[in-house]
Amino acid sequence: MDIRNYPEAPDFSELQDIVVESIPQAEIEARRADGDVLVEDNVRERDDLNVVAYISGERDASQTDNIGIPYYRLTQLFGTPQFPELQAGEDISGRTDATFKYLFRVTYKGNHDELPTEWLMTIHDSHVRFAASVAEWRDEATAFTADSKLALTTYTLALQLVLEPVECVYEEMLF
Repeated sequence: MDIRNYPEAPDFSELQDIVVESIPQAEIEARRADGDVLVEDNVRERDDLNVVAYISGERDASQTDNIGIPYYRLTQLFGTPQFPELQAGEDISGRTDATFKYLFRVTYKGNHDELPTEWLMTIHDSHVRFAASVAEWRDEATAFTADSKLALTTYTLALQLVLEPVECVYEEMLF
């Protein structure tokens, strides 16, 4: 089911108390140098939620765009992905199903009974589909499952970031 139609997902209007900041590549490299590992809970792949985010202006996703559209919009807004292994010109032999990934710090200034004050989020592709994950830095690569409210908020927020075009027209196509 599309995240915009999911009963427990927040409406876009509920996200106005959230600030999203791109994490600098230097911070990612410093955390890794200290031995930290970024672990993620991919919301799109959670069986208990069974939710997807279609890149479409229509709630029924009747005109779904491909993964290139959100990637292009993220590049316009935040530049190239911060992860060194996902930079253009790097060895791509180790890539599996992710060809791009952005890491963001999310700060919530609303009611703290529902969501944490701060968390990490990645926006990426997953099996050639748009995805978002709740992320944490840990000492080792261990699996975790984020709270459902946090997971749904993260995915809704990620979709909101890429859904609207950045004013750019190329060959009569609005991006």
